[in-house]
Order: sequence, then C-alpha cells, then structure tokens
Amino acid sequence: MNYRFAKENRDYTDYSSGRVFYNQKGSTAFPVRLASEIYQLCKSILINQGFNEPCVVYDPCCGGAYSLTSIGYLHGNEISEIYASDIDEVAIRLAQKNLNLLTRDGINERIKEINIMINEFDKISHLEALESAMKLKNIIEKREKEIEIKCFLNDITNNENSNNLDNINIVIADLPYGDITNWGCINNEDEAIRKLLDNISEIISSNSVISIITRNKIKIQHENFKKIERFLIGKRQITILQPLLH
Repeated sequence: MNYRFAKENRDYTDYSSGRVFYNQKGSTAFPVRLASEIYQLCKSILINQGFNEPCVVYDPCCGGAYSLTSIGYLHGNEISEIYASDIDEVAIRLAQKNLNLLTRDGINERIKEINIMINEFDKISHLEALESAMKLKNIIEKREKEIEIKCFLNDITNNENSNNLDNINIVIADLPYGDITNWGCINNEDEAIRKLLDNISEIISSNSVISIITRNKIKIQHENFKKIERFLIGKRQITILQPLLH
C-alpha cells in the first residue's frame, strides 16, 4: 500500500526508541511513519463526516506507548487527551514515562537525565539525544495547551478499569500477534478480539474510528461495527472500523 497521508519518508530519528523516548528490554517500538499514517487516516474519516474538534485518542494495548507518544508529538495540536492501558505492569510504567515526555515537566526532566549522561560518559550518542530532546521540547513549548494524559493498568478483554472512560474518538490498537499469553486469561484469539471490541464499543463516542493492527489474514468483525477499509503494510494488517448507529 502507498502512504496517503504520511507521504514523505522523513527522518524520524528524533523519535527513535532509546534516544529520547525511553526503552527497556523486551519492549518493541512501532514504526513512527505508520503510526502517523493510521492516525491521520482515522482523523480524516472524522473530518469528512463533519467532526473536526480536538480528539481523544486511546490505545488499549499500549505496550511502551511508542506509537502514542510519537502521535502526540506529530499531531498533538489536534488532540485533547491521550489514554493508554495495558495488561502488563512493566509496560505501563514504561508507557507512563514516555507519555510524560509530552509534558513540559516530562521533557525537561528527560533533558536533565541526558545531560547527566553526557557529563558522566561523554558519548556522541548522548549529545545527539540532547539535540533531539531540544527539538521535542520546542514542539511542546509552542503549544497553547498540554495534552491530558491518562495511563493505567487494564485488561481490555475484561475492562474492569475502563468504566471511567468515554467519548473516545480514535482507538489505535496494535494487538498481540498470536501470542496468546499476552491476552491474559482468554486462551482464544478470536474470543479475545471479540471481547476487546465489546468493551471498546462501550467507551467510544458516536464520532469515532477504530484501527485494529494485527498480523496478516486475521479476520476482524463484530456486530457493533462496520468495516471501513483494510490494508496491509509489510506484515501488518490494519483494519478500520466505525460503530454502527442504532
């Protein structure tokens, strides 16, 4: 598939995992250009349907929140709130640190950490990280209002901790690629996806778009949603859904 929105294959080095964004062993990063493409596609659908207000974005399988943090920097002027949840406590701690980088306090704290590493190790990589961090800080400082961030532990197939969420406009969920252990207590992938969509249907706005990222040939369907489109980029399948109006 050709990119329709993130057409320019620009340099996303400033958003690299482990440069300014935090990383840890076992965590995986999501391609920044693809994250931007998916967000812009979802937002364009809403705009074409007459909704052009600052939106609420939620990732119920956020991992380290690399995609959400990237989206927050690239498109934050269009976003009022970012919500992130995951079943893994370690992942949520990492996600919180990364999403905090979307705040003035968070990016300033990261710059302090990088400066300490420069003084201690005097590595070129740390100087490059500082340069990237200053660019990211400049993005944040130009904004009139910070994005509201909420990061919490939750199994979206159970959804005990999502009851206080509502009016979500864009859901971007990168699902576990067949690793059933990541689905918690549900040992059937199709059932896990159904439960996920059951619970998402309860917290989204009437103006909403859902993007489900899976490996290829995973069938995504649910009686509460209509399929808008499906496309492949590399080994990833992206399915775009919207709620059915009742």
